[in-house]
Amino acid sequence: MKKIFAIILGLSLATSALAQDTTGEAPVLRSKKGEAYLPVAGEWGLGVSANPFLDYVGNFLHGDFYNFSPDFTFAENAANNIAVFGKLMIDENTAYRVRFNINLQSNINKAVVNQDLADYNPEYPAFTEDWQKVNTTAIVIAPGIEKRRGTTRLQGVYGAELIIGFSNRKLKYDYGNALSSDFPAPTTTDFSGYGYGNNILFWGGGGSSTVRVAEDKYGASFLVGARGFIGVEYFFAPKISIGGEFGYMVGYQTQGKSKITAETWDGANTSIRKIKLDDYNNGGVTSVGLGLDNLSGAINLLFYF
Repeated sequence: MKKIFAIILGLSLATSALAQDTTGEAPVLRSKKGEAYLPVAGEWGLGVSANPFLDYVGNFLHGDFYNFSPDFTFAENAANNIAVFGKLMIDENTAYRVRFNINLQSNINKAVVNQDLADYNPEYPAFTEDWQKVNTTAIVIAPGIEKRRGTTRLQGVYGAELIIGFSNRKLKYDYGNALSSDFPAPTTTDFSGYGYGNNILFWGGGGSSTVRVAEDKYGASFLVGARGFIGVEYFFAPKISIGGEFGYMVGYQTQGKSKITAETWDGANTSIRKIKLDDYNNGGVTSVGLGLDNLSGAINLLFYF
């Protein structure tokens, strides 16, 4: 009887071990403290890029607004040029994710100039101030889906995402020396040296201006694209990983026409006349392109919880 019981017990243990081996489930990777390395369904992930936060998607959000005509170099490293992204794990091998970069800036440039006076005395000069106010809005958002492969701490990732972007910019000028019949070409600051001006609009020369910019509204830019990506993610600690990716992106970008308002002195009507220059700046431009991401992109750091 004891032998029969021993045989039955042995067969039961063997069957149980065989069942565990053939389930196909990967073993849970744990640290020495028993903490799981890999994320599971229902967990959230938060990621940051090692790039500076204001690295934009190529020229679409390029910091050099003086050369703002759109081109398709934004396809370079579209993955890592977006600074923050989040994930939601649907299961151990699938995640929804969204990446974004939002930039809202307001800059003020001030310049001191000589004040135009009818009784100007060089021994006792008077001064006034010219102001340039620059407001910029730039938004890029990229929702997508991510799949992963691998049973070790080194995971392969791949998937696709949609990229949508918007950019807008407005410059406004206030001058200390007003246009008048006595000073139809007042002393005026040319703010193009600040990287934001429109030098050609300052006619008159010699520090005086018969026509000068009052307001400059850059045409809004819109971007839409689709991107496939592939990369790796390594969990060097439980729920903490570093990784990088590259991919191909196809997209469409358009920039509306800029609207510039200039001002000059109208001697015939003895008043300031506004001049609309809707087509002066670069604008009304579209571009379509396909490009491979820059492979020298920054490393991403991710946290899961």
